[in-house]
Amino acid sequence: MPGDKQQKHRTMAFTLVAIFLIALIMGPGPGSLMINPPGSEPKFWFGMPALYVWAVLWFFVEAAVILVAARVLWGKGQDNE
Repeated sequence: MPGDKQQKHRTMAFTLVAIFLIALIMGPGPGSLMINPPGSEPKFWFGMPALYVWAVLWFFVEAAVILVAARVLWGKGQDNE
């Protein structure tokens, strides 16, 4: 069943890359314009500027993707084929 495990890793890698790219775009890119449109009054979430909270949220999503990839895909004892 090594092929099955390799297929699962490939599927997980594709999913993680897709999530990371979405987070990369939504954080500083068009997502920031959805939160704070140009010319509008700045919004506050939890007492902080919404734009800052938005960027930090997406940073944590990116960090979580990297941690999952490090633990599952790039872990110790894995054959590098």
